[in-house]
Amino acid sequence: MEESKPFRVLCLDGGGMRGAYQTAYLATFAERISEKLKLKGPLDVGSAFDLVVGTSTGGIVACGLAAGVKLTEMQELYATAGKKFFPLQWVRSLPIFGKLVRAFGIGTICGDRALRKTLTDTLGDRTIGSVYDDRRIALAVPTLDLARHAAVVFKSQHLKRLNGRDNKRTLVDVCMATSAAPILRSMARLQELGGSGATATYVDGGLWANNPGLIGMMEATEILKDREENRPIHLFMLGTLPSQGGEEIHWWRHRAAWGWGFGLKAISASLNAQAVGYDYLTSKMAEMRGDGSFAYRLPAQCPSNELRDYLTNMDDAREKVLNALARQAISDVDFAFASIANEMQEFRSTLATARPHPPTVN
Repeated sequence: MEESKPFRVLCLDGGGMRGAYQTAYLATFAERISEKLKLKGPLDVGSAFDLVVGTSTGGIVACGLAAGVKLTEMQELYATAGKKFFPLQWVRSLPIFGKLVRAFGIGTICGDRALRKTLTDTLGDRTIGSVYDDRRIALAVPTLDLARHAAVVFKSQHLKRLNGRDNKRTLVDVCMATSAAPILRSMARLQELGGSGATATYVDGGLWANNPGLIGMMEATEILKDREENRPIHLFMLGTLPSQGGEEIHWWRHRAAWGWGFGLKAISASLNAQAVGYDYLTSKMAEMRGDGSFAYRLPAQCPSNELRDYLTNMDDAREKVLNALARQAISDVDFAFASIANEMQEFRSTLATARPHPPTVN
């Protein structure tokens, strides 16, 4: 019976090129499940969830999952096109010159065009409305309207109170808006829907919801209330292997733009704080439901010293970095797969409900 099934939610953090870790993690986990069940072909991971939520790079992965794009295609998006999103990779990796590239926005125009083209090649002209009609997977993707400094969530029409505002918005536009990271990427100028010809400028949803777990819990709670269904919420959060934050301040307490990495260090502090704070708030909200609901962050091991050095830059798309992220994801999946935690068993059970992708027709 539907009433006895948990309402399953997947929430994906932001983190720039570290989205390669998310795609590798999900693809590997799905492969392990598929092998265990002796299924043929890759699993359609999005089909295992009732609601998918993602911010920034996690928003790109979320849109792909909701639309039924194969995870191998999403992995290829990062592996082959990442260096086009953030040009001059060899310069960006240098301590001083990398700061100058980011400070003057060198390559952002080319990167913006490359990202839109790659997303269009991957997602086509699918809209939020068409994906929800076809797949019945609710979608929520945060961004920020710069003109009003207003938090915005692009979402499918999964509630009675919603007027379908975003139904005709393309997934490509949604991805451009949620991933428009200040300093690292161009802002997203989108046509506003409604026929007025007005435009709006959006920037990265990570500025207020880099960990979108709380959005996922609130949306799920309202969906169940709307449908008058008494079902526990099983919410899973997957990060992007963020670098361990924190720094000891001894004498440079009065530092300005340069000391703050032209704002990048402030953004990093915000993202790390959100990961911890929103984890707690989401889990607390689940606990307060009193019906067996939970919010669970999928486990990751401590990265190697070399990989930890790479994680400080969200625009590092060098092949060796992407390979290290994928390698870490595979190791983390095997570590998580062996966990006996009830929540981890529930995640395995959730992915086991995913449908296999239909075979490719040549």
